[in-house]
Amino acid sequence: MSLKWNLSGGVQPIAYVSLRATEENALDIAEISSEVAKEGTVREFRPEEVKELLSNERYYIVVGKLEEEVAGYLLSTYSWGKLHILDVAVKKSKRRIGIGKKLIKHMISHAIEKGLPEVYCEVKTRNIPALNLFTSLGFRFKLFSTLVNEGFYGLYLPIQATRA
Repeated sequence: MSLKWNLSGGVQPIAYVSLRATEENALDIAEISSEVAKEGTVREFRPEEVKELLSNERYYIVVGKLEEEVAGYLLSTYSWGKLHILDVAVKKSKRRIGIGKKLIKHMISHAIEKGLPEVYCEVKTRNIPALNLFTSLGFRFKLFSTLVNEGFYGLYLPIQATRA
């Protein structure tokens, strides 16, 4: 386990991204989606639905771990020749320590490896922490839509900009 010092002088474990999620992670992903779905920012999944997504090559799911505990996940799909981030979810008790950021950075690297031109996502207007996170990683605002309640922003990251 990797450790780092925190500001209070103690030691805390470092979050890391496990590679592609497996069926063994299905229950953890479903539980996290259930917790976070109550905030209205992601969809809730049953374990069987997660297993279906994992077996579909159009979807790519990675998990973030803290020690050996699954603390978050990122669900994406390939559409229009680009990588579309559908959900980023982290347990409430494990937020603000870099798990979401590591998940997104991993997906940017994955898109580069696949030769995709862009990574994009939609974020609800009230989800200020997610908007701040994506923009801190270089994502740009592309559109605003009111197709869903309260509206959402479309953000994108052109891969060529990240290679330079």
